[in-house]
Amino acid sequence: MSSSSAAVATPPAPTPTPTPAGRGTVEARPAGRLAAFDTPQLLRRLSLGVVVLSILVGLVGTAVFSYLAYSLGRAEQDAAQLVRVQQIQTNLLRADATATNAFLVGGLEPAAQRATYDQALSTTSTLIADAARAQPADAAALSALNLRVVTYAAAIEQARANNRQGLPVGAQYLRTASAQLRSSALPILTNLVSANASRATDEMDVRIGYLAVFFALLGLAGLVLAQIWVARRFHRRINTGLLAASAALLLALVGALIGVQQLSSSVRATREGSFTALNNAASARIQANDAKSNESLTLIARGSGQAFEKAWAGSSQLVTAQLGTLVDQSGLSTQWQAYTAVHTKIRALDDGGSWDAAVVQATGNAPESSNTTFGAFDDALAGYLDGVSTKTSTALSRHQPGLVIGAILMLLAGLAAAVLGRLGVAERLREYR
Repeated sequence: MSSSSAAVATPPAPTPTPTPAGRGTVEARPAGRLAAFDTPQLLRRLSLGVVVLSILVGLVGTAVFSYLAYSLGRAEQDAAQLVRVQQIQTNLLRADATATNAFLVGGLEPAAQRATYDQALSTTSTLIADAARAQPADAAALSALNLRVVTYAAAIEQARANNRQGLPVGAQYLRTASAQLRSSALPILTNLVSANASRATDEMDVRIGYLAVFFALLGLAGLVLAQIWVARRFHRRINTGLLAASAALLLALVGALIGVQQLSSSVRATREGSFTALNNAASARIQANDAKSNESLTLIARGSGQAFEKAWAGSSQLVTAQLGTLVDQSGLSTQWQAYTAVHTKIRALDDGGSWDAAVVQATGNAPESSNTTFGAFDDALAGYLDGVSTKTSTALSRHQPGLVIGAILMLLAGLAAAVLGRLGVAERLREYR
């Protein structure tokens, strides 16, 4: 056979891959790194990724909103514990103020004042027990406090016994008991007030809520990328399942964002409003009762009570400053000024040599006496405290049902996105069967 007549064999043309009837063009297997996976394998991996991402969004959102509900519940309990501790401090100082004032009468103290003292100490013991049960973290400090209260009560009884016999040593026992109360018991209460106020403030930090927003945004971004990949690979703009899944996460994102922002604004208003007022009003009442006690101690000292008067002045300044921070204080500043005016008169009488007249002004229940004017102020401040305490508790508790509902909705949104996204990817996967 000659070279001119030799025929070159032509390979048969490749048979084109048929396109499924009624469906779009299926792209050929890509070259490069993705060559190890054919399209069905990639779709299965995409389906798994969509499901995992959507469920993760739901679980994180549920966990975050559940934690916020729990956290605000704890904040409510910490605020209640704070009130208990402040009441303990107030009752102790009220008992001391009553005991010192009764000493000025001499001999057998008035029955009404003895009953007030006993009631204050009884309430203190009850509150200590309640506080120890409510907050185990405070139990050790409260146990130590209880021992100091018992020691204080015993010292007061010694002072009373000597005072009934007209012995001057009774006044010394009284001053010692009062000094020990301030040096050993009150610092424990100050630390407990600080600790519980800090706990409540920390529990009111709702910034963790934005974690749910972040994961919802991350999930939505993942679904959008999945839609873009599917659209490019299958030359279709819309995948119904992935679009519906994206809509579910978009709703979750918007709902979480609005919910967290509203919650943050509301809790901040509570923290800066009624909760701050609660702290300031309680501090004012504590300092006021301390001042009342020092007023009597100044007279008991008979000319050598400058240190007690200095302590009174310091407490009075703090009361005035704390009352100035309160909104709608219902005349509390005016009532405190009425009491301070009586105190000024007492000091003028004592410094002028009229000790007996000063004692009359400081004791008894006359309309212009120290006991009457201070009692009116203390009762009004106690009522104010009850109001802001209830307002704080209500403000913190009212968010919890909504947060529980939010947690459930986030879980449902995540599950819905997982199911819808899987159905959307499965629709493309069926084209290969």
